[in-house]
Amino acid sequence: MSNSPNWITITESNFDHEREALEFVRSRFPSHEPYRAWSNFEFIASDGSINEVDLLVFSPQGFFLIEIKSWPGKVSGDGGTWILDRADGKRRTYDNPIKLTNLKAKKLKSLLERQRAFTGKKGTPFLEPLVFLSAENLTLSLPFDASMGFACAIAQR
Repeated sequence: MSNSPNWITITESNFDHEREALEFVRSRFPSHEPYRAWSNFEFIASDGSINEVDLLVFSPQGFFLIEIKSWPGKVSGDGGTWILDRADGKRRTYDNPIKLTNLKAKKLKSLLERQRAFTGKKGTPFLEPLVFLSAENLTLSLPFDASMGFACAIAQR
């Protein structure tokens, strides 16, 4: 993996698909200020829950908490439920991953707001949840209304 002073890997992922997705982003990530990224870390929220973050990015475009999903196959469904039809014929149903990602973003923002660095005039920046669908062999077939209120990125390799 490339070395960049503005990308900090807290711990390496145990999952090949996650490491590949992170390397995909890192290889395209600007290596200059004000861009910053932190990958694979956990935090304990004020409710005592342990939350895992795949990637946290700070850029001029915003502050993003990114959840990586590598689901090859076809994803369909609606705003609440996603259905993955895999190439092997198996079907799995998932809650829309943006829900959990949004909850993590809110918990992390709450934690950051209590830190001295974020007190004062400017406060804590808005933390946007994103889901990165990183599988190369993915067909996304969600209706428009299922994508409202969240952002989704698909890796183009």
